[in-house]
Amino acid sequence: QLSGKWFLVGTASRCSYLAEHSHQLEATMVTMTTLDGQSLAVSTFRKLDRICWEIRQHYLPTQAPGRFLLKGEGDWKNSKVDVLVGEADPSSFVILYYEKGRSISVKLYGRTSLVSDAVVDKFEQRVRAVGLSEDVTYYFPTYGGWHTVLRDLCGFCPDALVIPRTEI
Repeated sequence: QLSGKWFLVGTASRCSYLAEHSHQLEATMVTMTTLDGQSLAVSTFRKLDRICWEIRQHYLPTQAPGRFLLKGEGDWKNSKVDVLVGEADPSSFVILYYEKGRSISVKLYGRTSLVSDAVVDKFEQRVRAVGLSEDVTYYFPTYGGWHTVLRDLCGFCPDALVIPRTEI
């Protein structure tokens, strides 16, 4: 149900890097592909310094439905992030929780870069429910045509630099 193209609409996190660089947020697209009927291959495409970057991740299934485990690679091999589907309407949006230790982030993805006010309200309610506030909630821009370029390329970015990471 989660397979296909998604746009990162918003994120709530106490991440200091995000707070310091929130003015530099760029439109971000994600493609999710179901592997073996359970795990997810996730490719995140974003522009940074006029270069298209692809970050590849593999969400492993757990015993509980709607839960995945994201394990780090390389320098991040000891890093583990629990991913939980909070709420989803596969035709329009999904809200995911990312938990690492005591840290939690909440992300809102949409099938388009704009979602309804009702979906934004659901996202903001879930953000508050985990103790995060609007001060640490960031929305991604939809201007500049980058989201259109990604959509038109169907998630393929020929000059993508691939960086496997697990940062949240």
